[in-house]
Amino acid sequence: MNRSAEDIIKEFLSYLKVNRNYSANTVISYKNDTDQLIDYALKSGFIKSGENFDPDELNLPFLKSFVAELSDPFKKKGKYSKKSISRKISVIKSLYKFLYRKKYISRNYSASLIFPKLNKKLPSVLSESELSRLLGEKYLTELSILDKAVIELFYSTGIRLSELINLKIKNVDMVSRTIKVKGKGSKERIVPFGKAAETALKNYSSIREICNVNDLENLFVDNSGRKLYPMKLNRMIKKNLSLVTQNSKKSPHVLRHSFATHLLDNGADIRAVKDLLGHESLSTTQVYTHITPERLKKVYKQAHPRS
Repeated sequence: MNRSAEDIIKEFLSYLKVNRNYSANTVISYKNDTDQLIDYALKSGFIKSGENFDPDELNLPFLKSFVAELSDPFKKKGKYSKKSISRKISVIKSLYKFLYRKKYISRNYSASLIFPKLNKKLPSVLSESELSRLLGEKYLTELSILDKAVIELFYSTGIRLSELINLKIKNVDMVSRTIKVKGKGSKERIVPFGKAAETALKNYSSIREICNVNDLENLFVDNSGRKLYPMKLNRMIKKNLSLVTQNSKKSPHVLRHSFATHLLDNGADIRAVKDLLGHESLSTTQVYTHITPERLKKVYKQAHPRS
């Protein structure tokens, strides 16, 4: 075929970006994992050179050797978690499907790879009372107008950090109380928000006009008129959640988890929650169906004749 490993990986990454609409961050992540795969192939002697190599040399024995290296229990340095190994296997499977479709390999060697069994962790959530305290009267002096608008929108919609940062003001409909967000794979969805978030956004809109000296399209800008960035937003959320919870995790994703859990606790259909969160698979949403004490009490009161 007279092509280098680097050329093939570049073609694969271009396919992800152009054909699959993967975000820049996702493509970078795939590049890191595929670079590690090729680097291991060279160092372990499965291929002699990255130039003019035969992709069929990266066969099933090679893949099994690579995965075994990742999960070696005797390695103290560079050992990977089951979650990281699962992600790398997922990248490998995507790469090999691409190679097989392009007829660069004679068979899809990755089809036999098995994902490690992951220990299911319950998502970290805030209680309804904790969020009510944070967004109620008590902490009005603690929360800035920007902070309150951000937290209200996170909790009211369950959107991701990247979706909130990149949300454009033109995609906020105050009349229908909906926002249009671009999620993973550049897929757009419409998400409603509640009255509390509407009030917080209206209060914020007055200071946004003053702060937006750079005339940005983004809904949220900082006091200097710059687009919010992830580290600053994470610090903001951590500081505010620390007012009401002792949970070790205090991130924007905790508000997303809380949004989904509280909807299900109060009887929302899991398929509707899946669509609101922008999940592709229902199995991803099912992590929120863990039984909480609040839900047990509600089920008991509703179902038991002498409750």
